[in-house]
Amino acid sequence: MKRPGKKYFRAAGGMLLAGILAGCGGESTPDKAPEEPGTVRLTWYLCSEGQQRDEAAVEKAAGRYLQEKYHMNLDLDLVMYDFAGYGDKMKMVLASDAEYDICYTSSWSSNYYYYAGKGKSLPLNAYLEGEETLKEMILPEVWEGVTVQGKIYGIPSNQVFFKQNYVTVVKEYADAYGLDMSKVHRLEDLDDFFHKVKADHEEIFPLALSEAGAMGKIQLALGFENLAGEFLPGAISVGDEGLTVVNQYSLDAVKSYYELVHRWAADGIVREDAAMVSNNGLEDMKAGTAIASVNAAFKPGVEAIETSSFGGREVVFATLSDPWMTTESISSSINAVSARSRHPEEAFRLLTLVNTDETLYNLLCFGIEGEHYTVNEDGTVHVLEDGGYHPNADWAFGNQYLAMPREGQDPDIWEQTKEENQKAERSPALGFSFDTSRVNSQIAAVQAVLSQYRVPLDTGMTDPGREYPAFLEKLEEAGSREILEEMERQLRDWTENRP
Repeated sequence: MKRPGKKYFRAAGGMLLAGILAGCGGESTPDKAPEEPGTVRLTWYLCSEGQQRDEAAVEKAAGRYLQEKYHMNLDLDLVMYDFAGYGDKMKMVLASDAEYDICYTSSWSSNYYYYAGKGKSLPLNAYLEGEETLKEMILPEVWEGVTVQGKIYGIPSNQVFFKQNYVTVVKEYADAYGLDMSKVHRLEDLDDFFHKVKADHEEIFPLALSEAGAMGKIQLALGFENLAGEFLPGAISVGDEGLTVVNQYSLDAVKSYYELVHRWAADGIVREDAAMVSNNGLEDMKAGTAIASVNAAFKPGVEAIETSSFGGREVVFATLSDPWMTTESISSSINAVSARSRHPEEAFRLLTLVNTDETLYNLLCFGIEGEHYTVNEDGTVHVLEDGGYHPNADWAFGNQYLAMPREGQDPDIWEQTKEENQKAERSPALGFSFDTSRVNSQIAAVQAVLSQYRVPLDTGMTDPGREYPAFLEKLEEAGSREILEEMERQLRDWTENRP
């Protein structure tokens, strides 16, 4: 197969887009200026902290840089949705068969495997031929994990490739109430601490929780790893060499989590309306109305990230699991080219550059120096809070190893990250990728059930004593068993045929 060529462009830049696709969440779309002759417009969907005030300025700066260095004349349109809402927004985009060029996808949002199986993403194998720099910078097992039926449908971001679930607590509260983080190994270990804080501070809902829920961030702590991504039924127990596929929602640990978080919602430990809270509860964390959170990957530099999330307050940590590298964790940040893109070569070329060109990558991550950030003497980035551009999603754009360290992070953070990636334990299912094409109809039905039950249970909004049995029954009726059986068949074939 002939490798698609790389095109270079010479014409002057055109007007930038700032609108969001019609039909997504009822948002209107401004009229779009037509492409100027010789201009290629690329629309790229991303998850972040939402649309940024100065997006247009950054898009224009990126266009100038690409033209000056690579003679590419691109009109770049970054469409950013907040983290928690991104998956639902993209479901609308993909269901509508709308035209776009690139989208962020992953195991946890806008399911990479499912949409590859439905033909929504473009196979990139031919485009990757000869791109040795791009191929070699990413671990072989990561490429294996994003390969579906011999085809690669996206470029994974170099970042932390393992998960280690953890909890963050604002230090002043941990100190004030005598919380010994070394004795925290499960969420339940925080129960007494949370209730003491609540008793003295009625306005505080100690644990930040949002529509994203928490189960996806603590699955290793609950004893399982997803195989299908984005909360679909299909998992194995952590470390299970026998690779027995189970419905994770039927596990006792998951039922116990639902019971715990429902009790916490009743007691005011989490907000009763957590299912309606967006953006991972960041607003509550920054405002001080939440003083703890849970997350999936305890990684180098996390202290600076979490300190920022809690409005600059010092934080302390406890890990809830061992570091574990799984197919889900290595596929947690990918950018795919749309199968309907009118400019696939240009889209792939842009992704290649974002993953290999340090200047371009940092421009998209941090914006324009002096306007959106400054650089400290130690080379770390100080983000200007009122600068108008702070997506805070470096890992979503591409190769995070190109990123300037953030303020508070070690200058050698990426070398530390590479070392931690090498040391992390490997799942016995690492590299297995689930081809959904034979069960797409069952997956669609299961997703409808998940949209009804999962978030209310995950945030404590509904009583698991009443809703949990109905949830399992509806999953069964929707076809979860067929999904599990197909996954088990593929996993068996993969085990028998792997080198």
